Amino acid sequence: MVRKPEPAPLAAAPPQELFEPDTFSQMLDVVRKVNKEYLYWDKFKHQPMPADVKPEDAWALVKVARSMNRRATLILDERQNLFWYTRTEEMERILHVIDQQAGGNVTTSVTDLPAHVKKRYLISSLMEEAIASSQIEGAATTRRNAKDMLRSKRPPRDRSEQMILNNYNTISRIKEHYLEPLTPDLILGFQQSLTFDAIDNPADCGRFRRDEDDIVISAGSSGANQVLHVPPPAKTIVPELARLCAYANDEGSEFEHPVLKAIILHFWLAYLHPFADGNGRTARAIFYLYMLKKGYWLFEYLSISRVIKNREAQYYRSFLYSEVDGADLTYFLTFNLHAIEQSLAELWEYLDRKSKEDAALRLKLERESSLNYRQRAILMRALREPETEFTIESHRTSHNVSYGTSRNDLLGLMRLGHLVMVKRGREYVFRPAEDLASQLEN
Repeated sequence: MVRKPEPAPLAAAPPQELFEPDTFSQMLDVVRKVNKEYLYWDKFKHQPMPADVKPEDAWALVKVARSMNRRATLILDERQNLFWYTRTEEMERILHVIDQQAGGNVTTSVTDLPAHVKKRYLISSLMEEAIASSQIEGAATTRRNAKDMLRSKRPPRDRSEQMILNNYNTISRIKEHYLEPLTPDLILGFQQSLTFDAIDNPADCGRFRRDEDDIVISAGSSGANQVLHVPPPAKTIVPELARLCAYANDEGSEFEHPVLKAIILHFWLAYLHPFADGNGRTARAIFYLYMLKKGYWLFEYLSISRVIKNREAQYYRSFLYSEVDGADLTYFLTFNLHAIEQSLAELWEYLDRKSKEDAALRLKLERESSLNYRQRAILMRALREPETEFTIESHRTSHNVSYGTSRNDLLGLMRLGHLVMVKRGREYVFRPAEDLASQLEN
């Protein structure tokens, strides 16, 4: 269970002895180490310290270091102070990795994959994202059952499966909106699509929360003495959403890294909590929309929510740390950057595995004695270009064989289940089976 973090020591000037050359050099190492994961006081106080240095005094120095070069956001906390962040060395490192591996002009091994592999991975990624994002919000079902529903296109059996289906359909259509400016109506439309038939009160679908909704985020089912977050008053939702959208659409002179901006939008929407239900799912959808809008096309293949689901407690704690530690948004930014980096690492691992599997599949086809070389050529092309259509005449022409030989080649592959035959006018057309790759791998 996630609980509200313990209060950190009150900020004070670091004692002078910390600035003695030897001690200060050691303290710089401490600062770098704790800023890699951007630790809060509850974890920081247990870190090794230089001799005779109290954790409270060391924390004061860390706070000074973190406040240097701080950058304000436009998000107002409950005291009307602006959330802020500082770009640490670790953040700079991960942003560089993301730009290298997922930026708009990046050419990676994804582009070299056969179309059927890219399509299959994209669908799998969308499924994983929909399932994990829903499970974070309480969907109670297994990945196996959820994937079975999505693959078979059977109707959802309960609210959890409906939530996952909504997520899948919404995320699949996000690309349709990436050229549009972000507006409150678009955000509201996402929430409506995500929550349809999947929340306790159907009347909460497609509307902003009101004062009478009395929304409070608490720990545990009872929430006794553990109020984690009280959203801003309902009257602030419309003007704050207008500010949020203006920030998202602003291409002003002051540069802010797009990845940081996308995470800030995620936090802002979740903090504002404009809906009675579906806020987390909507915030993550806005994040993905903004990343695609800024040309990070590889994010279409990432399931960041799957990483977050495996570190769910850390995800919520990073949100709470940003609230309780002087509106320092760096906690939330750092966590999400690490989640993105992990998602990218999983993608490269998958690509490496698929590359080896495809090489093995090609070798298997080349050695398949039950097929002639023309049939093997058909299957190789079908794997590379799943939308390809074959006819008896086109195959006859390509290989300079008789009509009967061409017909026997295609019908033989159809009988094996590798091709599907359909009639178009007076002509029969052969198309690759949807599960061709899976058939050949087995």
